[in-house]
Amino acid sequence: MKNLIIILLLFTSVSFSQEIYTFKSGGRVFENGKKINSSEIATYFGHKPEILSLYKAGKTKKTVGNIFLYGGIFTFISTHLIHVENAAPGRESSNTMYFVGAGISLIAIPIKIGFQKKIKKSIHLMNEEIKLQKQNTGINFESNIIANANGVGLKLTF
Repeated sequence: MKNLIIILLLFTSVSFSQEIYTFKSGGRVFENGKKINSSEIATYFGHKPEILSLYKAGKTKKTVGNIFLYGGIFTFISTHLIHVENAAPGRESSNTMYFVGAGISLIAIPIKIGFQKKIKKSIHLMNEEIKLQKQNTGINFESNIIANANGVGLKLTF
């Protein structure tokens, strides 16, 4: 019986201490371990426009950054292939498009750096919103397992 109670308390402490929404690299958002897409986020948080606009701003920065990055790389590589095919002795070609491709790729770096901060901030606001909703409904229970040199204990907060 003791083991059953301990296992039950362990599972309740884990379930109440987890964040509902988490952020992984690349802008992926998970709800309780299940990946959710942008349309589901818009459905869940359509009533909070500041959270939704922050999330959408992050996704837009990611998309624009990807377009610049891959567009610059494509420009650089295609310019190189064209120069290799049209190479003739004594004929000089312009290197302008190399610089354009490299410049576009370099512009993408600061754009892509900022998108994760915006999405992380929106996820943090989503989790805070859910915590506030739980407090308003009267569910305020927390259990923790405390361990020190003297032993293991259980802390229940109502």
